[in-house]
Amino acid sequence: MFLIEKIKKTFLPFYRLSETKKIFNILNSNSKKRAMYVGGCVRKHLSNEKIDDIDIATTLTPSEVISFFQNTEIQVKKTGIEHGTLTLILNNQKFEITTLRKDISTDGRHANIKFSDNWEEDSNRRDFTINAIYLDQKGKIFDPQSGVNDLKNKNVKFIGDPNKRIQEDYLRILRYLRFFLSYSKKKHKSEIIKFLKMNLNGISKLSKDRLLDELKKILYYKN
Repeated sequence: MFLIEKIKKTFLPFYRLSETKKIFNILNSNSKKRAMYVGGCVRKHLSNEKIDDIDIATTLTPSEVISFFQNTEIQVKKTGIEHGTLTLILNNQKFEITTLRKDISTDGRHANIKFSDNWEEDSNRRDFTINAIYLDQKGKIFDPQSGVNDLKNKNVKFIGDPNKRIQEDYLRILRYLRFFLSYSKKKHKSEIIKFLKMNLNGISKLSKDRLLDELKKILYYKN
């Protein structure tokens, strides 16, 4: 069974599956690169892990995404349209698609955003370098934050100023611990621990649902 799964991952990676190909053929019609995979699905693909969620980043605005999928078999749900996020459903499989964006202001829980068409600008507002790796529909990597190298070297690294990143969204305290448990075999940097402790009170600003979801993910790890 393990061998079969390994062969499937090698010769039929997630970006070559029929559902993902259909979606990307529509988004990137006329040979224009309007969308790429990003986040967990790319990180897990590179780490040979099981992929459960597929996130897509796009230069299209939510209204443009909706228009692209009109009169197709693909359903579009307005799950987080105020932040540029829609959910695409094809053959009972869900794909989360979000417009490239830039954070204008944050309060540790919510962000005021501005849509963008700049891939590097979108990567700058993400949390960790290993979550800012993009993959196009042919499997070519775009890595503006050098996340591939950090993934190979088991380095969980904040993008930019760690203290600022944490204060933008205090859930990143738990996310850092989750990714460190999963990917790092090194010691925590004393500077990072200092910033985590300095901002611990910010966790009280977060909703119980977001906290519970993140804690569940941590508790499900084998280690």
